[in-house]
Amino acid sequence: MKKKHVLPYIAMILSVFMLLAGCTADSPAAESARQDGQKPTALKEELVLAVGKMDGGQFDPKKGWGMTQIRLTHSSLLMIDSDLNFIGDLAKSYKISEDSLTWTFPLRDDVKFSNGEKVTAEDVKFTYEMLKQDGIKFDLSFVKSIDVVDGNTVAIRLNEPRSTFVSQLTEIGIVPKAHYDDNYSKNPIGSGPYKVAQYNDGQQVILEYNPYWYGHKPQFKKLTFLLLAEDASLAAAKAGEADIVYVPPTFADQKVQGMTLRTYESIDSRGIMLPTLPSGGKGMTNGKEVNTGNDVTSDLAIRKALAIGLDRQKLLDVALNGHGQKAFCLCDNMPWFNEKTVVKDGDLQAAKKLLADGGWADTNKDGIVEKNGRKAEFDMYFSSSDQLRSDLSLAVADQAAQFGIKINTIGATWDEIYMKGKTAAVAWGGGRHHPHQLYSMNSSQRMNKGIDNMAGYQNPKVDEYLNKALTASTQEEANKYWKLAQWDGETGFSGIGDAPIVWLLRVDHLYLANEKLDLGKQPVHTHGHEWALFGNVTEWTWKN
Repeated sequence: MKKKHVLPYIAMILSVFMLLAGCTADSPAAESARQDGQKPTALKEELVLAVGKMDGGQFDPKKGWGMTQIRLTHSSLLMIDSDLNFIGDLAKSYKISEDSLTWTFPLRDDVKFSNGEKVTAEDVKFTYEMLKQDGIKFDLSFVKSIDVVDGNTVAIRLNEPRSTFVSQLTEIGIVPKAHYDDNYSKNPIGSGPYKVAQYNDGQQVILEYNPYWYGHKPQFKKLTFLLLAEDASLAAAKAGEADIVYVPPTFADQKVQGMTLRTYESIDSRGIMLPTLPSGGKGMTNGKEVNTGNDVTSDLAIRKALAIGLDRQKLLDVALNGHGQKAFCLCDNMPWFNEKTVVKDGDLQAAKKLLADGGWADTNKDGIVEKNGRKAEFDMYFSSSDQLRSDLSLAVADQAAQFGIKINTIGATWDEIYMKGKTAAVAWGGGRHHPHQLYSMNSSQRMNKGIDNMAGYQNPKVDEYLNKALTASTQEEANKYWKLAQWDGETGFSGIGDAPIVWLLRVDHLYLANEKLDLGKQPVHTHGHEWALFGNVTEWTWKN
């Protein structure tokens, strides 16, 4: 596959930088000062970053801000450290009652919002009640009540145990009760290490140090995020105008003077979401009515043939240049992964037999199998701004054609994809430090909620396992049911079962970063390269 040329984007890069003011210690102006004998700045305090279109959610947890580990602008009750332990953030600690129904959080007394006002238990109560009532981005329907007790302590009582609740406690950013309204995104107020100083829609986000930040003081007091596409980001790096850029695997061999490639293992999985319902239905996506169903992908033989027939190693080599690992579920190698779902893939003969046994045959010898007069042909959407998904989609289509399935790949915006995604395949992704997405992507109870269960998948036995996993009192008990939901020997949502999503690869997160920049100890990254890097940003340092 041909790589895109980056030179045409230089002009656009330069126009973006007209927005930026001042220079850093390592800018051309600073270098000129050194040559003139002036004393250079001893400590670099600003970074310019181009890691993608990372302004989704617009700083508002109600719109999804925080769901992919962004901690720059908001505090949450708990956080995850580099060893994936759940530890206190806004909460000093937490206690769970013996019946697992009451979670108690004594709050720190030294936390202030970026406007100088104290963060209180009332702000926590307000945030959780607001998100529970909304119910779109965060499912808090299991929460019975949120109460303020003993002054600055929050008690959250549940209707039933919820094993994944601890993960939501790390993702919900606390907002100020006194200042939150429908216009919050225009003037976000949080208690994270940075505050939003400037936001130019589609161009840049500038974050400045929050002087009221209660945690470890970061070296970098200003972060400028350039909202550039991947090839334009690489052009910024080559022009010497960015300290960190995300690079898709197809660009990973690019050499940029003064920068080194940083590679981080992730649980960021990519696959194909396939509608499991026949065509002609109606559903909801993000609160809007959409058409549902596809008469080809709703046939189990099609989905299982893709799960077994696609050669993951070849996809890894072609689409990722080897920068990743095979994936058979959303949670490979995590404690809740069922290793029995790992099967021999790239088996063309087995895929052809599955199709033949399902009534699919190439009667007219055109290379595409048919059934009841319908060809095994369907559309597959991918984000047109995502080079990795584009490359993966094309590679999948090439391979699927070898066993008689024709896939028409279509690049589109995410807004378009969400409207079409319940009638066509989608290059899908996910992967967190917790198993909740196994529920949200596969439970029939999450159909028509946000973008959950886009496949329209329904399996009563899987629902039973998922509900038992959610309501388990211990993680060990929950893991047993997460594994059974994937495959219990007879049914499950994995590729050897119903395959509503055929998972294919786990991608390494790749960044070009200035050779002087130390990014500290990084945990295994989650889905979303835009934010996975920044959980420990207050620990980053510049080595002169």
